[in-house]
Amino acid sequence: MIIPYEINPFQGAQLNTENLAEKSDQFLQLLNQTLKELQKKNLQLAWLFLPLSRADLVAPAVSLGFSYHHADDTGLQLVFQLQPNAYIPGYATHYIGAGGVVIDDKNRILVIQERYHTRKHYKLPGGALDPGEHIARGVVREVLEETGIHTEFISLNCFRHWHGYRHGKSDIYFVCRLKPLSFEISMDPKEISEAVWMPVDEYLSQPDTHPFNRKIVHTTLTTRGLKIDDIPDYGTIETHELLF
Repeated sequence: MIIPYEINPFQGAQLNTENLAEKSDQFLQLLNQTLKELQKKNLQLAWLFLPLSRADLVAPAVSLGFSYHHADDTGLQLVFQLQPNAYIPGYATHYIGAGGVVIDDKNRILVIQERYHTRKHYKLPGGALDPGEHIARGVVREVLEETGIHTEFISLNCFRHWHGYRHGKSDIYFVCRLKPLSFEISMDPKEISEAVWMPVDEYLSQPDTHPFNRKIVHTTLTTRGLKIDDIPDYGTIETHELLF
């Protein structure tokens, strides 16, 4: 008897953990038999996801040679190399964020000061994207949450790739041009200490404006940027975001 599994397109076996053995010694025996069967079939990897409710099975799995791959708030994903040189793909390595360059018809830019930032300076409103969220939707949401300003996505104009961010992961920060649809500021006091409409020239010339912020605003003002488009029969707007 072995643990049921499905074979993925990369010759890896995803073990079915819906009905795991109640006792860890029974699980250990089943798992050991399963690994031997998978090795006979020349499969590459065995993937084992253990929900938080079955954390007691982590130690038996590790004792057989499983290693941690990644974890989230639902449980732990482990992996076992069935072949000595089997390739183990990495997990997520980046954070994704977006900032909005919002300029009104009076040539004023919407800028904020973060409440808990160590260096007090005006910067673009924005923040981290939620899992499964597109860039265009995420930046509009973040600007609204921080400043109360409704906006419309116009273009993606530049981005920054930065290594050594939170928990040693990398960060990609997209800078987008947004059109304001409202103008009365109602900032989030939990995150923002100030939000203002400031003349663009004043913002660009201020000595406290970070050179990075000065550069990305200037780039957004002087480049056309990438627009949202689609390709027939290529995904859906829920799963794909195409910018050209």
